[in-house]
Amino acid sequence: MTTTVRTTLYPLITAGQSVVRDTERHATRKMLSAIDGALCALPVNEMDDQADRILHGAIRAVSLAEDAEEWTLLSDVEHTVSRFLHEPDDATMEHPSVRAVVLLTSECGSRYSERIEDPIERTTWVASPERQAWNRAYLLGLEALRELETAIEGTGTGRTLDKAMTEFLAAVRRAIPYAALYETRRALVEVARSYGLFVVGMRQPMPTNGRWEWARRIGSATYLFEVEPPLMGGNPYGAVAVRRIAEDGTAAPVRYIPLGPDEERRRAVTEAQYRI
Repeated sequence: MTTTVRTTLYPLITAGQSVVRDTERHATRKMLSAIDGALCALPVNEMDDQADRILHGAIRAVSLAEDAEEWTLLSDVEHTVSRFLHEPDDATMEHPSVRAVVLLTSECGSRYSERIEDPIERTTWVASPERQAWNRAYLLGLEALRELETAIEGTGTGRTLDKAMTEFLAAVRRAIPYAALYETRRALVEVARSYGLFVVGMRQPMPTNGRWEWARRIGSATYLFEVEPPLMGGNPYGAVAVRRIAEDGTAAPVRYIPLGPDEERRRAVTEAQYRI
């Protein structure tokens, strides 16, 4: 491979990672369109078959997320609830905001409980990370609906309702592109590997039926992470457990990195957990 290709590829991969981080913070259709553009800009001429397959799978996943009908339902909730907050007088349970919240919450519940195709997930009865993201949105939708009902009845407050709706819609924005972001992170790693670049992968969620919370590919190894809670008589701030898995599958001993009183470091760990 030519040095020119590698020099051109590095900024393309970092640009892809940057738009993924932006989408993790606040997903929109426009953000997903930007991810699609970043993936399509990656060169494919000298890519191996594995990287090519994963890249095109990521492009399909992003397209599906961009076209998801939940975006329209989400927009309806935003507009109708905003209307209620600005003009709450004489509102009843027939207010359009109630129907909008019910429809979006119901859709989240359907996405969580839809037919399981993965035989492992079906056998173990453990929800996948994406399915759990939809379940979180569903539960927050129920809470938002309760707050909307109390506000209409005059026993709740606009501030409480606004907070509940913000949390609900943020969860929906995480759930819609969950699979697309997973596949995009995976594709960026595979493209870098295929072209011989040193791989620095982004955080990827781990299956929920195991110990580890997230993983990162760095170089030829995969690093697994878990946040340990504070222990009685032990570290009062908790720690991050890390295990290195070599390319041949060899697992190194688990290392524990104490968090300590550093607020910035603990905030970064909390942010990592939130994003996955």
